[in-house]
Amino acid sequence: MTLTAAGQTLDPGTGPRHPLIGVLGGMGPLASVELLRTVYRACRLRPEQDTPRLLLWSDPAVVDRTLAISSGELDLLRRAVESSLRGLLAAGAERTVIACITAHHVLGDLPADLAARCVSLIDVVHEELAAATEPHLLLCSSGTARAGLLTSGPAGARAAERLVGLRPADQEALHEEIHRLKRGEDPARTIDFLRETLRRYGVRAFVAACTELHLVTRAIEDAGLSEALPSLDPLTVVARRIMNGEL
Repeated sequence: MTLTAAGQTLDPGTGPRHPLIGVLGGMGPLASVELLRTVYRACRLRPEQDTPRLLLWSDPAVVDRTLAISSGELDLLRRAVESSLRGLLAAGAERTVIACITAHHVLGDLPADLAARCVSLIDVVHEELAAATEPHLLLCSSGTARAGLLTSGPAGARAAERLVGLRPADQEALHEEIHRLKRGEDPARTIDFLRETLRRYGVRAFVAACTELHLVTRAIEDAGLSEALPSLDPLTVVARRIMNGEL
């Protein structure tokens, strides 16, 4: 039993218990930390005992995902993801999230017991796009674009009807912008890049299909620009599902 400041006794086993969600992060580190900030920032009016339980496994040493895809050398990536997911489950995680969309390229190659407990950010994007009423510019890493992760398979084909892809030069410029974010530079600087790119493609909304862009969608929200620059951000969706106990 625990004695409160008001002299009341509490049984720690009687309150609602949030499932322990494991986050495989470090790819890159700032994006996965920002996911945790998004969850807890939205919970700031709750008693801390009523907020979600999260376990972050941050491993920046994982091989570069885009290089692994371009070279076809995916075994190192698969083994790193598998080892980290097993570590999260061994530590008590009930569900897991890989906070890197490009790393989802190896999700289908994982043992079934691991894949079954991993929430796919690609599935999240497809589910959210199914309810979209306007086209979205697809903003992702070059590795994700090259592998067609968002546009492959039946669900990807349906999603592609609502997606506008970048031309090669713009894809390269975005990839450089992603690496700038990985280096810890100000995500607010990317807002002008997004405005100009969206204008040239004649669309208003975008899919933040690289977890580094979660830093930018948070900067957009902080600047009060969410209505002017609407986005489908899978990490924001996952954060909401975690808070609502839906994951």
